[in-house]
This record gives sequence, C-alpha cells and structure tokens, in this order.
Amino acid sequence: MDFQFFVPTRILFGRGRVREAGNYGKGLGKKALVVTGKSSARKSGSLDKLTKSLEENGVEWVLFDGVEPNPLTTTIDRGAVFARENKVDLVIGLGGGSAMDTAKGIAFAAANDGPIVDYMEGRTGEKALPLILIPTTSGTGSEANNIAVMTNPVTMVKKGFRNPSIFAVVSIVDPDLTATMPRKVTASTGIDAFFHAVESILSLRCQPFTEILSLKAIELIYNNIMKACADGKDSDSREAMALASTMAGMALGQSGVCLLHGMEHPLSSYYGASHGEGLAPLAGAFLRFVKPFASERLAKVAKAMGLDVEGLSADEAAQKAVEAVEQMLKELGLPDSISQFGVKEEDIEKLAQHVYKYMGHNLETTPGSPGYEDIKRMYLESL
Repeated sequence: MDFQFFVPTRILFGRGRVREAGNYGKGLGKKALVVTGKSSARKSGSLDKLTKSLEENGVEWVLFDGVEPNPLTTTIDRGAVFARENKVDLVIGLGGGSAMDTAKGIAFAAANDGPIVDYMEGRTGEKALPLILIPTTSGTGSEANNIAVMTNPVTMVKKGFRNPSIFAVVSIVDPDLTATMPRKVTASTGIDAFFHAVESILSLRCQPFTEILSLKAIELIYNNIMKACADGKDSDSREAMALASTMAGMALGQSGVCLLHGMEHPLSSYYGASHGEGLAPLAGAFLRFVKPFASERLAKVAKAMGLDVEGLSADEAAQKAVEAVEQMLKELGLPDSISQFGVKEEDIEKLAQHVYKYMGHNLETTPGSPGYEDIKRMYLESL
C-alpha cells in the first residue's frame, strides 16, 4: 500500500457560518475580489450575507460576476486582469462549481504571467492569491480540493487544472445557502456529487481515506437527494447533501474520477449540457462496462446505498447497485439519453475521439483499461 492524502484547507461547516467570512478574510487580505455567477447569488441573498460580513470586518471588496456555466479560460483571464487592476489581495468564490473553479483560476492567473491555458498545457506556476470558497450548491465539492475545471474555447477541451496553490485557505460550507436551489439544480448538482463518490471508489487510485469518504458520501446522498428535491426547506437533507458534496470533493481531489466524467466533458463543451445532467444518461453504460472489473467495489457501493445484498456474490451485489443507480436517476427526472442535448449518431465518433485524445487522465483511473471502441460503444448505448 502506497498513497498520500493532503488537504490543507480549513473547512467551516454549519448553518449560518457564512457570517464568519469577514473574520477569516481580514486575516488574509485587505481587499477581496468576490467571484459569482450572473444573478443567483444576488437573488438568493447569499451575496448580501457575504458582503455584510466583509464590511463589518473592514475588508473592502469588488465584484466579478461574469461567470458562465462551464467556465471558459478566457473568462478566467479577464477576471485576472480585473483583479490586478483593482489591486485585490484575496479572492472569494461564492456559488456553485463554476463560480468556485473560476475563483481558483483567477487567484492563480492573477499571481502569474500569461494566459491560464498555458498552465493547463504544462507551464509551471506555484503561487496564487489566497482563496476563500463558499459553495451555494451541493455538487462539485470544489471547496475541498485543488482542481479547477475550465474549457478552452479554441480547442473546446474541458478539463481540470490542478495546482497545490489553489487549495482554499478557508472553505465555508453553510447548508443554509443551498436552501433556495430549485429542484432541477438540486438533482443535477447532487448527482454530480454522487458520481464523484462512486468514481472515486472505482478509481484505480482509490486509497483507504478516500474510500471512507466516498462510501459515507454515497450513503448520505442516496438517502437524502430525493428529500432535498421534494422539499428544499428540509434543513436536515440539505445539511446531509452539503456534507456529502464536500466529502466527495475531497475524495476526488485525492483519487480522481473515471471515464464517466471524461465522457461527459465534451457534452458540456460542445453541446452546453449541464454537467450533472450530462452524467446521468452516460452512467448506466459506464457502470455496466466497469462492473466485470470492479464488482467488489460496486458491491461496497451497494452496501453504502443500504441495498439488501445479504448472501449475494460480489457480482450480484454490483448488479443491484447498477440497477438502483439507474432507478434513482429515473426518479430524479434526469435526462436518459444524450440525444436530449442534441447529440446524433454521426457525432459519436467525434466525441469518442475527443475523449481518447484529451481525457487520458480519466482513462488511466478506470478499471478495465477502456479503449476507443469501448468509449464509442458506451456513447452509442447512451443515445
């Protein structure tokens, strides 16, 4: 056994803890760049809660609210210029994964020369402005790792940029900030967190700490996602989902995710699919592919979901997990075909080539050593 586990982030978890942002912020900088999406943080009131805390603690702030879903490298570069022009010394990401990943990218790009895409392609850099991350969805878990997912609009490659400098110094996970999420967003972000946990435990880089985190996240999500979708004001289910998302984000930061995420990325970059919704129609084909090579791990997933697997073989328990996941996706009302995003049969070869060329890191962690024909077949099964 040979592994490492490194998460240098202070995580503050609990209802109402966003009010502590200013207290921690004043120890990290005098002027903050607050990075958010275009409107949701305002509408939900989370932006007001954050800025009130900053002002009460003497921290100046400026707003960058140009974050789009599936953030572009060019948006991050614009944000970095804005950060330098305003002489900020702290970056705060407030929102879902797009806002937090953009904040990470800006914090890095503002402290280094050249466009962020250069660093995605291998240029080295080891510094970033200090970061505070505050999720308002329970999905990406970006607050608990050093990965920022972004899309290069020239190549349309969407992938994660990883650097030790973009771990948040402080992450504030306040479940109250997720209470205003609509049902559709609750379902799609929650299923993203679920597959972070599932893929982390399937990953060939899975290790004891991430296995513990992933299995607990699977248990929490499976038992609470339907409740959170049915009643957004159910504080207990919101709290469970927030905790699970952070745990799964921590796990994926250490063990990585598998081909399922790699196959979804071009659905987002080429077709504009919401990430969680893009995962849903691919999941069945992916799980059926890995099952013969990872039945014992999927059997652990089945147990974490609370399925009755007493007396079953690992293969039989794994099959029950696959069937239960597909049933959950159906009950959540998530897409069941990639054709719903506009994918046609003649597009499959392009998608498979994209994955095989650019998503090698996801292929390397996937049991069964999937090749080009396997990827193509999984896409076809998902049409």
